[in-house]
Amino acid sequence: MEDIADQVLERISGGESLRAICLDPNMPDGSTIRKWLARNPDFARQYAYARDEQADSLFDETIFIADSLGVGVTSEQVQLARLQIDTRKWVAGKLRPKKYGDLVKHEHTGADGGAIALQAVNVAQLDYDQREQLQDMLSQIALPSPEEDDL
Repeated sequence: MEDIADQVLERISGGESLRAICLDPNMPDGSTIRKWLARNPDFARQYAYARDEQADSLFDETIFIADSLGVGVTSEQVQLARLQIDTRKWVAGKLRPKKYGDLVKHEHTGADGGAIALQAVNVAQLDYDQREQLQDMLSQIALPSPEEDDL
């Protein structure tokens, strides 16, 4: 079993899908591999590492595919290469999102692009007009009251 498990991990690391590996008549089926993962923590750890390596292999394949396009390729060949590259990039991004995933960054800034300054407000020191302004601001962001939900 250990030799076969090593072969599975090596093939995954090389970029091959688990489905393709399991279709090989010399390899176990998917349910057997899932049992190995559930019952063998060492194999599960090695499998996770192999999946990380798989993402690297798939990303490397994108460069190979792009570089393989020569002069005089047809638009159909370009479309196929684009599909292959996009699929590999997507899978790599799912397997290793911190390395290959789309970065979504949310930044909030204050005036002139600077940091947002938090300021404590002592409500007791506000005059009537300032309290009215504060109440208006809070009512705009507050949840509706139960009576308003029924309207």
